[in-house]
Amino acid sequence: MSDYDAIIIGGGPAGSSAAISLSLRGARVLVVEEKRMPRGKLCGEFITPECFPTLTRLGVMDRMLAAGAKKVSRVSLVAASGQSVETHVSKISDDATWAMSLSRARFDEILLDRAREAGAVCLEGVAVKGSILIDGAVQGVEALSLTDGSRVSFEAPLIIDASGRNSRLMVNKRERVAGRRGSRLYALKAHLKGVEGIGEQLELYFFPQGYGGLTLVEEGLVNLCFIIRERALHDAGGDPTRAVQQTLMKNTLAWERMKAAEVIGRWYSAGPLTFGRRRLAQGGVIAIGDASGMIDPFTGTGIQIALRTGEMAAEAIFEAAGASASKTSSRHFAASTHVAKRNYQNPTSFLDSVLVGYRRRYEHEFDNRMKVAGLLRAAAFSPPTASLVASVLAHAPRLTSLLLKATRSGNGSSDAQE
Repeated sequence: MSDYDAIIIGGGPAGSSAAISLSLRGARVLVVEEKRMPRGKLCGEFITPECFPTLTRLGVMDRMLAAGAKKVSRVSLVAASGQSVETHVSKISDDATWAMSLSRARFDEILLDRAREAGAVCLEGVAVKGSILIDGAVQGVEALSLTDGSRVSFEAPLIIDASGRNSRLMVNKRERVAGRRGSRLYALKAHLKGVEGIGEQLELYFFPQGYGGLTLVEEGLVNLCFIIRERALHDAGGDPTRAVQQTLMKNTLAWERMKAAEVIGRWYSAGPLTFGRRRLAQGGVIAIGDASGMIDPFTGTGIQIALRTGEMAAEAIFEAAGASASKTSSRHFAASTHVAKRNYQNPTSFLDSVLVGYRRRYEHEFDNRMKVAGLLRAAAFSPPTASLVASVLAHAPRLTSLLLKATRSGNGSSDAQE
Protein backbone atom coordinates (compact mmCIF):
# COMPACT_ATOMS: atom_id res chain seq x y z
CA MET A 1 0.00 0.00 0.00
CA SER A 2 1.33 3.48 -0.89
CA ASP A 3 2.43 6.04 1.68
CA TYR A 4 -0.38 8.44 0.69
CA ASP A 5 -4.12 8.22 0.15
CA ALA A 6 -4.14 11.16 -2.26
CA ILE A 7 -1.61 13.21 -4.22
CA ILE A 8 -2.57 16.78 -5.06
CA ILE A 9 -0.71 18.51 -7.87
CA GLY A 10 -0.51 22.23 -7.08
CA GLY A 11 -0.51 24.19 -3.84
CA GLY A 12 -2.73 27.12 -4.85
CA PRO A 13 -6.24 27.76 -3.44
CA ALA A 14 -7.81 24.67 -5.04
CA GLY A 15 -5.02 22.29 -4.05
CA SER A 16 -4.70 23.63 -0.51
CA SER A 17 -8.47 23.56 -0.02
CA ALA A 18 -8.60 19.89 -1.03
CA ALA A 19 -5.53 19.07 1.10
CA ILE A 20 -6.95 20.71 4.21
CA SER A 21 -10.40 19.17 3.74
CA LEU A 22 -8.96 15.67 3.26
CA SER A 23 -6.29 15.92 5.97
CA LEU A 24 -8.68 17.16 8.65
CA ARG A 25 -10.65 13.95 8.21
CA GLY A 26 -7.78 11.53 8.41
CA ALA A 27 -6.49 11.15 4.88
CA ARG A 28 -2.75 10.97 4.22
CA VAL A 29 -2.16 13.72 1.67
CA LEU A 30 0.84 14.78 -0.40
CA VAL A 31 0.82 18.21 -2.06
CA VAL A 32 3.38 18.74 -4.84
CA GLU A 33 3.92 22.41 -5.74
CA GLU A 34 6.24 23.55 -8.53
CA LYS A 35 6.93 27.03 -7.14
CA ARG A 36 8.19 28.10 -3.73
CA MET A 37 5.98 30.11 -1.41
CA PRO A 38 5.45 32.98 -1.10
CA ARG A 39 5.24 33.75 -4.79
CA GLY A 40 3.31 36.26 -6.83
CA LYS A 41 0.55 35.13 -9.14
CA LEU A 42 -1.46 36.69 -11.95
CA CYS A 43 -4.84 37.31 -10.35
CA GLY A 44 -7.41 40.03 -9.71
CA GLU A 45 -6.86 39.35 -5.99
CA PHE A 46 -10.55 39.94 -5.27
CA ILE A 47 -12.03 37.57 -2.69
CA THR A 48 -15.82 37.51 -2.85
CA PRO A 49 -18.08 36.98 0.18
CA GLU A 50 -18.91 33.55 -1.25
CA CYS A 51 -15.37 32.56 -0.27
CA PHE A 52 -15.88 33.35 3.40
CA PRO A 53 -17.75 30.18 4.48
CA THR A 54 -15.07 27.99 2.89
CA LEU A 55 -12.23 30.05 4.37
CA THR A 56 -13.92 29.70 7.77
CA ARG A 57 -14.30 25.92 7.40
CA LEU A 58 -10.65 25.67 6.38
CA GLY A 59 -9.64 27.64 9.46
CA VAL A 60 -7.95 30.58 7.68
CA MET A 61 -10.47 33.43 7.58
CA ASP A 62 -9.03 35.22 10.62
CA ARG A 63 -5.51 34.68 9.30
CA MET A 64 -6.39 36.40 6.02
CA LEU A 65 -7.68 39.43 7.88
CA ALA A 66 -4.65 39.50 10.15
CA ALA A 67 -2.38 39.38 7.07
CA GLY A 68 -3.73 42.74 5.93
CA ALA A 69 -6.69 41.87 3.71
CA LYS A 70 -8.59 45.01 2.70
CA LYS A 71 -12.35 45.44 2.92
CA VAL A 72 -14.23 45.99 -0.36
CA SER A 73 -17.77 47.30 0.02
CA ARG A 74 -18.54 48.56 -3.51
CA VAL A 75 -18.12 47.43 -7.11
CA SER A 76 -18.06 49.89 -10.03
CA LEU A 77 -18.37 49.11 -13.74
CA VAL A 78 -16.86 51.87 -15.89
CA ALA A 79 -17.41 52.25 -19.64
CA ALA A 80 -14.67 53.66 -21.89
CA SER A 81 -16.38 57.05 -21.85
CA GLY A 82 -16.06 57.21 -18.08
CA GLN A 83 -19.76 56.55 -17.52
CA SER A 84 -20.05 54.26 -14.51
CA VAL A 85 -22.54 52.33 -12.44
CA GLU A 86 -21.88 51.30 -8.85
CA THR A 87 -23.44 48.70 -6.62
CA HIS A 88 -22.81 47.63 -3.06
CA VAL A 89 -21.49 44.16 -2.33
CA SER A 90 -24.44 43.65 0.03
CA LYS A 91 -26.76 43.76 -3.01
CA ILE A 92 -24.95 41.08 -5.01
CA SER A 93 -24.12 38.56 -2.28
CA ASP A 94 -26.10 36.64 0.31
CA ASP A 95 -22.98 35.67 2.31
CA ALA A 96 -21.71 39.03 3.58
CA THR A 97 -22.03 42.77 3.05
CA TRP A 98 -18.38 43.15 2.05
CA ALA A 99 -15.68 41.38 0.07
CA MET A 100 -11.92 41.60 0.59
CA SER A 101 -8.68 41.79 -1.36
CA LEU A 102 -5.31 40.28 -0.52
CA SER A 103 -2.24 39.53 -2.61
CA ARG A 104 -2.01 35.99 -3.91
CA ALA A 105 1.48 35.70 -2.42
CA ARG A 106 0.03 35.96 1.09
CA PHE A 107 -3.29 34.27 0.35
CA ASP A 108 -1.72 31.13 -1.08
CA GLU A 109 1.02 30.97 1.55
CA ILE A 110 -1.54 31.06 4.38
CA LEU A 111 -3.54 28.25 2.80
CA LEU A 112 -0.51 26.01 2.16
CA ASP A 113 0.76 26.57 5.71
CA ARG A 114 -2.68 25.54 6.97
CA ALA A 115 -2.52 22.37 4.86
CA ARG A 116 0.76 21.46 6.55
CA GLU A 117 -0.75 22.22 9.94
CA ALA A 118 -3.71 19.96 9.12
CA GLY A 119 -1.31 17.09 8.43
CA ALA A 120 -0.57 17.20 4.70
CA VAL A 121 2.98 16.72 3.45
CA CYS A 122 3.71 19.70 1.17
CA LEU A 123 6.69 19.66 -1.17
CA GLU A 124 7.73 22.87 -2.93
CA GLY A 125 10.03 23.17 -5.92
CA VAL A 126 8.86 19.85 -7.37
CA ALA A 127 7.34 19.76 -10.88
CA VAL A 128 5.01 16.92 -11.88
CA LYS A 129 5.79 15.70 -15.41
CA GLY A 130 3.32 12.88 -15.85
CA SER A 131 1.31 10.08 -14.29
CA ILE A 132 2.26 6.53 -13.33
CA LEU A 133 0.13 3.69 -14.66
CA ILE A 134 -0.18 0.46 -12.69
CA ASP A 135 -2.38 -2.30 -14.12
CA GLY A 136 -3.83 0.25 -16.55
CA ALA A 137 -4.85 2.75 -13.87
CA VAL A 138 -3.21 5.97 -12.70
CA GLN A 139 -1.69 5.35 -9.29
CA GLY A 140 1.02 7.95 -8.96
CA VAL A 141 3.01 10.76 -10.52
CA GLU A 142 6.49 11.24 -11.90
CA ALA A 143 8.16 14.51 -10.98
CA LEU A 144 11.36 16.51 -11.15
CA SER A 145 13.05 18.15 -8.17
CA LEU A 146 13.90 21.67 -9.30
CA THR A 147 16.52 21.95 -6.55
CA ASP A 148 18.92 19.29 -7.80
CA GLY A 149 17.34 18.05 -11.04
CA SER A 150 16.69 14.56 -9.68
CA ARG A 151 13.71 12.51 -10.79
CA VAL A 152 11.25 11.42 -8.12
CA SER A 153 8.00 9.48 -8.08
CA PHE A 154 5.11 9.16 -5.66
CA GLU A 155 2.26 6.67 -5.48
CA ALA A 156 -1.30 7.04 -4.25
CA PRO A 157 -4.67 5.57 -5.24
CA LEU A 158 -6.10 9.05 -5.89
CA ILE A 159 -4.55 11.84 -7.97
CA ILE A 160 -6.07 15.34 -7.88
CA ASP A 161 -4.89 17.91 -10.42
CA ALA A 162 -4.90 21.48 -9.09
CA SER A 163 -2.05 22.69 -11.28
CA GLY A 164 -4.01 25.39 -13.08
CA ARG A 165 -5.11 26.30 -16.58
CA ASN A 166 -1.97 24.86 -18.24
CA SER A 167 -2.22 21.48 -16.55
CA ARG A 168 0.05 18.92 -18.18
CA LEU A 169 -2.48 16.19 -17.39
CA MET A 170 -5.70 17.96 -18.43
CA VAL A 171 -5.07 20.40 -21.28
CA ASN A 172 -4.77 19.15 -24.85
CA LYS A 173 -2.93 20.83 -27.74
CA ARG A 174 -6.04 22.40 -29.25
CA GLU A 175 -6.92 24.06 -25.95
CA ARG A 176 -3.43 25.53 -25.66
CA VAL A 177 -3.87 27.26 -29.05
CA ALA A 178 -6.96 29.06 -27.64
CA GLY A 179 -8.35 30.52 -30.86
CA ARG A 180 -7.19 32.51 -33.87
CA ARG A 181 -3.99 34.50 -33.70
CA GLY A 182 -4.63 38.17 -33.14
CA SER A 183 -7.96 37.62 -31.42
CA ARG A 184 -6.64 35.48 -28.57
CA LEU A 185 -6.74 36.88 -25.04
CA TYR A 186 -3.82 37.67 -22.73
CA ALA A 187 -3.77 38.84 -19.11
CA LEU A 188 -1.32 41.20 -17.38
CA LYS A 189 -0.98 42.05 -13.69
CA ALA A 190 1.18 44.26 -11.45
CA HIS A 191 1.08 46.02 -8.10
CA LEU A 192 1.10 49.83 -8.24
CA LYS A 193 1.74 52.71 -5.89
CA GLY A 194 0.58 56.26 -6.48
CA VAL A 195 -2.93 55.27 -7.62
CA GLU A 196 -5.50 57.92 -6.74
CA GLY A 197 -8.95 57.37 -5.28
CA ILE A 198 -9.06 53.59 -4.73
CA GLY A 199 -10.38 52.75 -1.27
CA GLU A 200 -13.13 50.27 -0.41
CA GLN A 201 -14.17 49.78 -4.03
CA LEU A 202 -13.28 47.47 -6.88
CA GLU A 203 -13.34 49.36 -10.17
CA LEU A 204 -13.68 47.41 -13.41
CA TYR A 205 -12.88 49.38 -16.58
CA PHE A 206 -13.94 48.52 -20.12
CA PHE A 207 -12.11 49.74 -23.21
CA PRO A 208 -12.17 48.75 -26.90
CA GLN A 209 -9.45 46.07 -26.60
CA GLY A 210 -10.60 44.43 -23.35
CA TYR A 211 -11.18 45.20 -19.68
CA GLY A 212 -9.30 45.44 -16.39
CA GLY A 213 -9.67 46.35 -12.75
CA LEU A 214 -8.07 48.04 -9.75
CA THR A 215 -8.38 46.98 -6.11
CA LEU A 216 -6.46 47.93 -2.98
CA VAL A 217 -4.34 45.20 -1.36
CA GLU A 218 -2.07 45.20 1.68
CA GLU A 219 0.80 47.62 2.30
CA GLY A 220 -0.96 50.46 0.49
CA LEU A 221 -0.50 48.90 -2.94
CA VAL A 222 -3.16 48.61 -5.64
CA ASN A 223 -3.52 45.53 -7.80
CA LEU A 224 -3.94 46.13 -11.53
CA CYS A 225 -5.08 43.16 -13.58
CA PHE A 226 -6.40 43.42 -17.13
CA ILE A 227 -7.15 41.33 -20.21
CA ILE A 228 -6.51 42.45 -23.79
CA ARG A 229 -6.62 40.95 -27.24
CA GLU A 230 -3.40 39.56 -28.66
CA ARG A 231 -3.28 42.18 -31.41
CA ALA A 232 -3.27 45.00 -28.85
CA LEU A 233 -0.39 43.34 -26.98
CA HIS A 234 1.47 42.93 -30.28
CA ASP A 235 0.92 46.61 -31.12
CA ALA A 236 2.54 47.47 -27.78
CA GLY A 237 5.57 45.38 -28.67
CA GLY A 238 4.80 43.02 -25.81
CA ASP A 239 5.63 45.81 -23.32
CA PRO A 240 3.08 45.79 -20.45
CA THR A 241 3.56 49.49 -19.67
CA ARG A 242 2.94 50.46 -23.30
CA ALA A 243 -0.03 48.10 -23.40
CA VAL A 244 -1.56 49.92 -20.42
CA GLN A 245 -1.02 53.30 -22.06
CA GLN A 246 -2.51 52.18 -25.38
CA THR A 247 -5.53 50.31 -23.99
CA LEU A 248 -6.60 50.65 -20.36
CA MET A 249 -5.64 54.34 -20.10
CA LYS A 250 -8.07 55.09 -22.91
CA ASN A 251 -10.74 54.71 -20.25
CA THR A 252 -11.07 58.23 -18.82
CA LEU A 253 -11.53 57.21 -15.18
CA ALA A 254 -8.70 54.65 -15.37
CA TRP A 255 -6.42 57.40 -16.70
CA GLU A 256 -7.39 59.66 -13.80
CA ARG A 257 -6.64 56.92 -11.28
CA MET A 258 -3.30 55.83 -12.73
CA LYS A 259 -1.78 58.96 -14.29
CA ALA A 260 0.86 59.13 -11.51
CA ALA A 261 1.10 55.40 -10.74
CA GLU A 262 4.34 53.43 -10.53
CA VAL A 263 4.83 49.67 -10.83
CA ILE A 264 6.25 48.01 -7.72
CA GLY A 265 7.93 44.68 -8.38
CA ARG A 266 7.42 42.76 -11.59
CA TRP A 267 4.74 42.30 -14.21
CA TYR A 268 2.99 38.94 -14.51
CA SER A 269 1.46 37.73 -17.76
CA ALA A 270 -0.52 34.74 -18.98
CA GLY A 271 -2.04 33.59 -22.23
CA PRO A 272 -3.52 32.73 -24.52
CA LEU A 273 -6.53 32.27 -22.26
CA THR A 274 -9.61 30.12 -22.66
CA PHE A 275 -12.71 30.36 -20.50
CA GLY A 276 -15.53 28.03 -19.60
CA ARG A 277 -15.72 24.51 -18.27
CA ARG A 278 -13.28 21.88 -19.53
CA ARG A 279 -13.48 18.50 -17.85
CA LEU A 280 -13.65 17.24 -14.30
CA ALA A 281 -11.44 14.22 -14.89
CA GLN A 282 -9.17 12.70 -17.48
CA GLY A 283 -7.19 9.48 -17.52
CA GLY A 284 -8.14 8.62 -13.96
CA VAL A 285 -7.10 12.03 -12.57
CA ILE A 286 -9.60 14.40 -10.90
CA ALA A 287 -9.40 18.08 -11.96
CA ILE A 288 -10.14 20.98 -9.62
CA GLY A 289 -9.66 24.75 -9.83
CA ASP A 290 -8.56 26.18 -13.18
CA ALA A 291 -7.53 22.70 -14.35
CA SER A 292 -11.27 21.95 -14.62
CA GLY A 293 -12.09 25.24 -16.36
CA MET A 294 -11.88 29.01 -15.91
CA ILE A 295 -14.65 31.52 -15.33
CA ASP A 296 -14.21 35.01 -16.77
CA PRO A 297 -12.26 37.32 -14.43
CA PHE A 298 -14.87 40.10 -14.59
CA THR A 299 -17.10 37.90 -12.41
CA GLY A 300 -14.54 38.09 -9.59
CA THR A 301 -15.33 34.50 -8.58
CA GLY A 302 -12.27 32.55 -9.77
CA ILE A 303 -10.82 32.13 -6.28
CA GLN A 304 -14.16 31.02 -4.88
CA ILE A 305 -14.51 28.33 -7.54
CA ALA A 306 -10.98 27.13 -6.77
CA LEU A 307 -11.71 26.88 -3.05
CA ARG A 308 -15.05 25.15 -3.55
CA THR A 309 -13.88 22.61 -6.11
CA GLY A 310 -11.19 21.58 -3.63
CA GLU A 311 -13.85 21.08 -0.98
CA MET A 312 -16.19 19.36 -3.44
CA ALA A 313 -13.59 16.81 -4.46
CA ALA A 314 -12.89 15.99 -0.82
CA GLU A 315 -16.60 15.70 -0.03
CA ALA A 316 -17.14 13.39 -3.00
CA ILE A 317 -14.19 11.22 -1.98
CA PHE A 318 -15.50 10.70 1.54
CA GLU A 319 -19.04 10.19 0.28
CA ALA A 320 -17.81 7.45 -2.06
CA ALA A 321 -15.73 5.89 0.71
CA GLY A 322 -18.82 5.72 2.90
CA ALA A 323 -17.20 7.94 5.52
CA SER A 324 -19.37 9.71 8.06
CA ALA A 325 -19.36 13.46 8.59
CA SER A 326 -16.99 13.00 11.52
CA LYS A 327 -13.28 12.37 11.07
CA THR A 328 -12.68 8.95 9.58
CA SER A 329 -9.65 6.82 10.32
CA SER A 330 -6.73 6.84 7.93
CA ARG A 331 -6.81 3.05 7.86
CA HIS A 332 -10.45 2.95 6.75
CA PHE A 333 -9.90 5.65 4.13
CA ALA A 334 -6.77 4.00 2.72
CA ALA A 335 -8.40 0.59 2.49
CA SER A 336 -11.45 1.99 0.71
CA THR A 337 -9.49 3.91 -1.90
CA HIS A 338 -6.82 1.26 -2.47
CA VAL A 339 -9.14 -1.66 -3.12
CA ALA A 340 -11.58 0.30 -5.27
CA LYS A 341 -8.89 1.98 -7.32
CA ARG A 342 -7.45 -1.39 -8.35
CA ASN A 343 -10.82 -2.07 -9.99
CA TYR A 344 -10.92 1.26 -11.85
CA GLN A 345 -12.12 -0.33 -15.08
CA ASN A 346 -15.23 -1.49 -13.26
CA PRO A 347 -18.01 1.07 -13.90
CA THR A 348 -18.97 0.85 -10.22
CA SER A 349 -15.41 1.55 -9.07
CA PHE A 350 -14.49 3.94 -6.32
CA LEU A 351 -13.16 6.61 -8.66
CA ASP A 352 -16.31 6.50 -10.76
CA SER A 353 -18.36 6.98 -7.60
CA VAL A 354 -16.18 9.94 -6.62
CA LEU A 355 -16.71 11.55 -10.02
CA VAL A 356 -20.49 11.11 -9.83
CA GLY A 357 -20.56 13.00 -6.54
CA TYR A 358 -18.08 15.63 -7.68
CA ARG A 359 -19.88 16.27 -10.96
CA ARG A 360 -23.22 16.59 -9.19
CA ARG A 361 -21.82 19.24 -6.83
CA TYR A 362 -19.99 21.10 -9.59
CA GLU A 363 -22.95 21.31 -11.96
CA HIS A 364 -25.28 22.42 -9.17
CA GLU A 365 -23.08 25.36 -8.14
CA PHE A 366 -21.26 26.38 -11.30
CA ASP A 367 -22.93 25.38 -14.58
CA ASN A 368 -25.39 28.29 -14.73
CA ARG A 369 -22.70 30.74 -13.64
CA MET A 370 -20.40 29.61 -16.45
CA LYS A 371 -23.21 30.11 -18.98
CA VAL A 372 -24.02 33.63 -17.76
CA ALA A 373 -20.33 34.55 -17.79
CA GLY A 374 -20.03 33.32 -21.36
CA LEU A 375 -22.87 35.61 -22.47
CA LEU A 376 -21.36 38.60 -20.69
CA ARG A 377 -17.96 37.86 -22.25
CA ALA A 378 -19.41 38.49 -25.70
CA ALA A 379 -20.63 41.90 -24.55
CA ALA A 380 -17.37 42.80 -22.78
CA PHE A 381 -15.34 42.36 -25.99
CA SER A 382 -17.76 44.21 -28.25
CA PRO A 383 -17.27 47.98 -27.76
CA PRO A 384 -20.71 48.95 -29.17
CA THR A 385 -22.46 46.35 -27.03
CA ALA A 386 -20.43 47.22 -23.93
CA SER A 387 -21.28 50.90 -24.38
CA LEU A 388 -24.98 50.11 -24.76
CA VAL A 389 -24.99 47.81 -21.73
CA ALA A 390 -23.19 50.46 -19.64
CA SER A 391 -25.76 53.06 -20.62
CA VAL A 392 -28.65 50.78 -19.71
CA LEU A 393 -27.10 49.75 -16.39
CA ALA A 394 -26.33 53.36 -15.49
CA HIS A 395 -30.05 54.07 -15.60
CA ALA A 396 -31.02 50.81 -13.87
CA PRO A 397 -28.76 50.18 -10.84
CA ARG A 398 -30.98 47.34 -9.65
CA LEU A 399 -30.36 45.52 -12.94
CA THR A 400 -26.61 45.83 -12.31
CA SER A 401 -26.97 44.05 -8.98
CA LEU A 402 -29.08 41.27 -10.50
CA LEU A 403 -26.62 40.79 -13.35
CA LEU A 404 -23.60 40.53 -11.04
CA LYS A 405 -25.47 38.26 -8.67
CA ALA A 406 -26.16 35.85 -11.54
CA THR A 407 -22.40 35.22 -11.88
CA ARG A 408 -22.07 33.94 -8.33
CA SER A 409 -23.90 31.73 -5.87
CA GLY A 410 -23.78 30.90 -2.21
CA ASN A 411 -21.33 28.36 -0.87
CA GLY A 412 -23.93 25.72 -0.32
CA SER A 413 -23.62 23.15 2.41
CA SER A 414 -20.41 21.33 3.04
CA ASP A 415 -19.67 18.17 4.93
CA ALA A 416 -16.01 19.10 5.15
CA GLN A 417 -15.81 19.87 8.83
CA GLU A 418 -13.02 20.00 11.34
